[in-house]
Amino acid sequence: MARVRLKDVAAACGVSPATVSLVLNEASDRIPATTIARVRAAADELGYTPNTVARSLRTRRTHTIGAVTDTLITTASSAPMVQGALDVAWRHDHLVLWLGTEDQPDHLRQAIASLVARQVDGFLVGAMYHRRLPFASLTQGIPTVGLNAVSDDPAAPCFVPDDFGAAHAAVRLLLDHGHRRIAHISEPHGDGLARQLRVDGFRAALSEAGLGEGRVLVPPHWHEGSGFAEELALRALDAPDRPTAIFAFNDIAAIGVYHAARRLGLSIPDDLSVVGFDDYVNVASELYPKLTTMALPHRRMGQLATEALLARLGVLDGEAPEGVTRVACPPVVRDSIAPPPRDR
Repeated sequence: MARVRLKDVAAACGVSPATVSLVLNEASDRIPATTIARVRAAADELGYTPNTVARSLRTRRTHTIGAVTDTLITTASSAPMVQGALDVAWRHDHLVLWLGTEDQPDHLRQAIASLVARQVDGFLVGAMYHRRLPFASLTQGIPTVGLNAVSDDPAAPCFVPDDFGAAHAAVRLLLDHGHRRIAHISEPHGDGLARQLRVDGFRAALSEAGLGEGRVLVPPHWHEGSGFAEELALRALDAPDRPTAIFAFNDIAAIGVYHAARRLGLSIPDDLSVVGFDDYVNVASELYPKLTTMALPHRRMGQLATEALLARLGVLDGEAPEGVTRVACPPVVRDSIAPPPRDR
């Protein structure tokens, strides 16, 4: 079947191709409403779709965003980030091309070069874990926004979770329940920025309460799953001055704390309160008792990053914020916290 052209729509409703173009591109406010309705009805009836290649030659815009990530697009827990970006892009007639690099630096460079060759209007560069990526030096001056990633250009708009503020709020929640012996199970040192920010938030909340820096338990190296947290929690909970509450780096680590408590015959939350981080799909809400946790604002981050990019492209009004924007991580209060035993 031959492609329906502007002149076909024009012939069907008795106007010029230029008028059809103005109507369908909403480029004039001087065309009568009756003509607009007639043109749109004819376009719908004939099945007309705009020639995006021709439009890009005219406007020097492809209405396409290149999204380059590490492993983010293959991880279920980060799907809301992708969906948030798509929400905004679709609403403003933009297509998003997602490429995953599996965290290979050469793949990152190749992916960006490939999308530059396809004349994307701008870039979202994202990471599965909140960390620093050298994307400003790779995107050749094309407008770029970081998604769960911090740029090597301090002025580039980047949207990341407020890890410090969320950790502070998690500990504050435990303090408000009367806990004073609170431990934090962290992850091993690495290139992620979230780890240290959560440690700093934990320590700041305890220090403000006059409780010093608190105990931070760090595994010597990374283990898959919750095993590393279980071993750390076992040692802490089997000591005479065991904590009455544990703030876990993430919900997977919180699973390890649950296992350790069960092995020692401790009840959550009667003997031990636990707070996680991330609000992982099918994890926090499925534990018994259901886990109180700090939710990562993935969908909101995807929306804000795409809005900032479209603002930089002039599609949306207003200025895109410069530098790092920390997006709040709201608490999801469930059943894993209670006052310490002595207070009941």
